[in-house]
Amino acid sequence: MAVAGLPSVLVTTQPETGDVREQLFDAARDLIGKLGYIEMSHADLTAEVGIGRTTFYEHFSSKEDLLVQMVRRDLPPLVDEIVESVDDSLPPDERLAALARLMVEFVGTDHIGLILHTEVPHLSPTAQEQISEAHTGLSTAFVSTYKDGIQSGVFRMIPRQLAGRMMEQMIMTGGKAVMESTDPSADVGDIARYTADMVVAAFRVTEVAGSTGE
Repeated sequence: MAVAGLPSVLVTTQPETGDVREQLFDAARDLIGKLGYIEMSHADLTAEVGIGRTTFYEHFSSKEDLLVQMVRRDLPPLVDEIVESVDDSLPPDERLAALARLMVEFVGTDHIGLILHTEVPHLSPTAQEQISEAHTGLSTAFVSTYKDGIQSGVFRMIPRQLAGRMMEQMIMTGGKAVMESTDPSADVGDIARYTADMVVAAFRVTEVAGSTGE
């Protein structure tokens, strides 16, 4: 109750639980872009949102937990969008090229793509496994396309683990080239196409000729 002659007491209200989580996700995206995951601290996160450390720990057990939950929430819809945008009726080499091209664009320009490329290696094995589960649909699409290519005689057979590692490294290298470009928005298209061509060429049976274009 207000007392005459005395200033009113300002009561600050904490944001709703859902709001705090969203604000922390937003803050993490911004701070990772500016500082990187390793340099980002709990103090940075709480200061950005305007909450105390206790409130932070009501929502996440650590900054790693925050990052994992953010990726697990944001990544699956993006993966679905990438996979669904590739025409299943295309020949395997063209499907693989399309998937690779879209992934380079994603890794090089999207905040989640940036996190996957630069920050995941710094996480614990458990966290990396949890994030890996979030893009299972994409892995399935690449494996299915590669198998179709082998069965149709377009791709040569390479041990599955090696094939997956080769695809991942080439795509991540393409994404890094986009990030390091002086004009990513202008260069991403060419870099993505060149990378897709290299991915397909790495698996194509030499005698088979064909377009890897769109």
